[in-house]
Amino acid sequence: MQSPYPIILNLANKNVAVIGGGKVAARKIQKLIKAGVKPTVVSPLLSSTIARENIDWIQDKYQRKYVENMDVIITCTNNSDVNDQIKREATHFQLVNNTSDKNNSDFYNLATLSSDDMFISVSTMGKSPSVAKKMKNEIKAWVSKKFHKEFE
Repeated sequence: MQSPYPIILNLANKNVAVIGGGKVAARKIQKLIKAGVKPTVVSPLLSSTIARENIDWIQDKYQRKYVENMDVIITCTNNSDVNDQIKREATHFQLVNNTSDKNNSDFYNLATLSSDDMFISVSTMGKSPSVAKKMKNEIKAWVSKKFHKEFE
């Protein structure tokens, strides 16, 4: 990604798909649900940590027809060919996050902290998620102590 533009997306009333049903997908799905989204998940199998009542599950391998009307598509498969295919097939109206390749994505996620009246995000531009997580935790400790804030 050459020139990122940081934004916060309101996904209310948007169609969001997650392709894949493993550990990475479970983390993405959990955050989408917290954001008020009921994602469509396309995967032959689902991690036991994914609550089926919070998703629309299509128990199948990826096919373009499942995501034609999606606004946002998050690819979480362990097959780079499938992830690349999804990005190639997306229209210019669809935002795609290829979780295994930030350079073949329209966006990537940030390490975030949120409370009722505050949203803080940290990014290492996709280079080191572990450093971003460490920075997030240090910021959380400082802000919590300084401003008596509780974060999710």
